[in-house]
Amino acid sequence: MTARAGGPAPSVLFVLPDFHTNVHAATRALVEAGMRVSVFTPHPGRPETHDFVVPQVFAGVPDRQELAQALDRARPDLMLVRNSGDLSRAIYGLARRRGIRVIGYDLKPLTQLRSVKDHLRLVVLGRPRWRVTPVRGLDRAAPQDRCAIYLPWPVRADPSALPRPPETAVLRVLCVAKLAQPRKNQPRLIEALRAAGQAGRVHLTLVGSRTLKASHADPAQLAWLEREAASHDWITLLSDVPFRRMPQIYAAHDVCVLPSVQEPLGTSPLEAMAYGTVPVISTDAGSAGVLTEGQDGLRVDMSDPGDLPAVMQRLLDDRALVRRLSAGARATAGTDLSPEIFVARMRGLLASRGRGILR
Repeated sequence: MTARAGGPAPSVLFVLPDFHTNVHAATRALVEAGMRVSVFTPHPGRPETHDFVVPQVFAGVPDRQELAQALDRARPDLMLVRNSGDLSRAIYGLARRRGIRVIGYDLKPLTQLRSVKDHLRLVVLGRPRWRVTPVRGLDRAAPQDRCAIYLPWPVRADPSALPRPPETAVLRVLCVAKLAQPRKNQPRLIEALRAAGQAGRVHLTLVGSRTLKASHADPAQLAWLEREAASHDWITLLSDVPFRRMPQIYAAHDVCVLPSVQEPLGTSPLEAMAYGTVPVISTDAGSAGVLTEGQDGLRVDMSDPGDLPAVMQRLLDDRALVRRLSAGARATAGTDLSPEIFVARMRGLLASRGRGILR
């Protein structure tokens, strides 16, 4: 459903487990395009991301009357719902009774096929068969889920963070990830760069939360990273950085590495692309599927112990490659990941009531 001339603006409701920072760019793009946007969530996320849309928080088991009243105020033409526990379970029944079109949202690859049995189970449970995902998958020629729609979150450069600082002889490498979570693999990145750091050829900046509440958080890893940063002037550790400072950090680096495993998405390297910062992304991260290898970034196989050191050595030795990838990263951020393309895709979803979009 789209707005007729002089009619109400189309309305989109996101139901999400938390208001992640990447939701900020998406909701901002829709609001600036004249749409009405609401977010229901059990966790509000960082307050500095709420300047365009303030999420409505339903902590614990949501009160059905309160939820119904909130849904009446939002009056969505379309709902995108990610599994949010009690909140998403409650919203499905209310949406059906009101005849609101609901699409699922998940981080499963576009290439992850569902069986007929899976589709029937969703119907029986009253869950949407159609879903959107920002995860394309690594093999673009592979068969795609016939009820899945590719919808990458948008990125944009903050003009106040530009222009980028001039290129130097030192390769400026960034890694943004929770500091105490072993699967983020910052220690392996340090070891891959150690020789170059000792030789004065690289500077590594680690940015992330010190939280020990993340799954499988390890205080020993956090302590090790802190000792390494304190002992070596080629490593800088920045913890709990304000959201609004990240544009300056992205723009100040040549490369942004995400060496994580078991990473459903991983958006920091994509956000960095808007500044021409080269993304290096683990093939075990959902965001790796955005890249065209060797054109706008590089992928790294973390199951191969030699791959990360080899990829980083390529970038250290070939600054012309860094410049080419930088230009490609900026081009991809300005096209496929742009707010304009995201808005066009959302308009397509509204017009088709969630059953079609350009992939």
